[in-house]
Amino acid sequence: HCIVFPLLGLNLYDHMKSHNYTPFPMRDLRPIAYQMMECLAFLRRHRILHCDLKPENILLYPGTRNKVSVIDFGSACMENERVYTYIQSRFYRSPEVML
Repeated sequence: HCIVFPLLGLNLYDHMKSHNYTPFPMRDLRPIAYQMMECLAFLRRHRILHCDLKPENILLYPGTRNKVSVIDFGSACMENERVYTYIQSRFYRSPEVML
């Protein structure tokens, strides 16, 4: 038995960096945002916290401008379970998480 994963491309941060941080056009941003909301709703229904959601953990499918996949569930945990004292990458933490 083996698990087969799709080959994914650049993450959102690297994509933006390679395009001189030009914002995504709205025609591409809407489907990306919709997929992200679908992902977060799925995780919420299953009481899963990602704990490290950031542009580097959102990958684009090769050959597309607006199809994405969320990766890196290494810090994820169940809603009422405290596995790590570390939550989120430092540069993406909100002030209330830092307190």
